[in-house]
Amino acid sequence: MLYRLGILFLLLHALVAGFSCAGTWALYNLSEIPNWDYTAVTFWLGIANVVTGVLTALLLMAYREGWKATLTLLALCIVLAGGMELLGTTTGIPFGKYSYTDLLGPKLLGHVPYLIPLSWMMMLYPSMMLAQIFSSPVWLRPVLAGFILTVWDFAMDPAMTTGFAYWQWHTEGGFYGMPYVNWLGWWLTGTLLAAAFWKVSREWQGHWEPAALALYLIQGAFMAGLAWLYMRPLASSLWLVSVVVLMWLVWRKRRRQTVLSGEVPAWRTSSS
Repeated sequence: MLYRLGILFLLLHALVAGFSCAGTWALYNLSEIPNWDYTAVTFWLGIANVVTGVLTALLLMAYREGWKATLTLLALCIVLAGGMELLGTTTGIPFGKYSYTDLLGPKLLGHVPYLIPLSWMMMLYPSMMLAQIFSSPVWLRPVLAGFILTVWDFAMDPAMTTGFAYWQWHTEGGFYGMPYVNWLGWWLTGTLLAAAFWKVSREWQGHWEPAALALYLIQGAFMAGLAWLYMRPLASSLWLVSVVVLMWLVWRKRRRQTVLSGEVPAWRTSSS
């Protein structure tokens, strides 16, 4: 049941992403479009994107790792990621000076939308699953998970700070207005979250879940697609190259692990 619900929300998540990209293309390329309140449409699509993504991650992780591990990760994201976001929006540390607009709903203490800490969990779970593949040495896993998470932001920040912007920068930045220190802040926060989780949770097994990988790729492609439509091709290209390299490394590592374990690949058993 958990898995089926997870797949259902994954499909809904993909539909939201596809509709958002199609709508953005139509808005900037068609001469005649429906007479809608596009600020309101953007607001609800942003909410739907985060909610469907978070529910997908929660259900898939609960199915693979159990509810205790899942709720532990969620709690850490709420406390630690929420705390880092609050620190960032009030002091500029560690991401740079920025503030959220009203397009993601009510804000904690007037600074951080309540959905933002949850969105860290949405992408941290698949990032940790991918980092698990490169488990030697163990101390490196949180660092890898933090980097894999940061790859998402290669396209997300440029996509979300233009057009109907969900947040805005208040400092000069070299990457479409974003300061490069933001990526360091992402890496640091992702590493901190993963390290804290692996320190306190004994239930994590790191089970491979293709649907979690699909969530990571769909959400990343969504951001890259929006960045491309907003004429920020370097962001889209950087994300694409990084993900292609990452997927190649994951494929090689999993293939090697399969050979060493003596397992027969599914494609061989089905053709024999």
